[in-house]
Amino acid sequence: MKIKRNRKKYEPNLDITSLIDVVFLLLVFLLVTMTFNQTPPDPTEEAIIDIELASAASVESEKPQETLTVLVSEDGRIYLENDAVPHAHEELKLLLTEKLITSPTLAVNVRADHRATHGQVVSALDLLKSLKISHVNLVIELKKE
Repeated sequence: MKIKRNRKKYEPNLDITSLIDVVFLLLVFLLVTMTFNQTPPDPTEEAIIDIELASAASVESEKPQETLTVLVSEDGRIYLENDAVPHAHEELKLLLTEKLITSPTLAVNVRADHRATHGQVVSALDLLKSLKISHVNLVIELKKE
């Protein structure tokens, strides 16, 4: 007579808890050590078509005939040339428009006090841009060593 034993059959299984931990650590390591390219691409490197621009030997450059100076004081007042009276934006706009009629290639030098705020200087430049003056120079003083 044959006796049967009641043995439990064990099925092989794989405990993947530790494998998940390892994969997670690898993922964290890669994310921490990865660097991102933050410099914008050079547009000349991404050109689809290689072109060479045409050149000309007889090009006349437009030179300004007249130069005006706009002064921005420490407190934001705007002066034209050596006038002792500060001008409002509308008044200065009218004066510059009259000058542009007589001299369309007018150049404007902007001299701003170093204590004037950035906004005051930008306001003066915005006024010049609204008049479509293409020759605008910011005048600075060179430090002596």
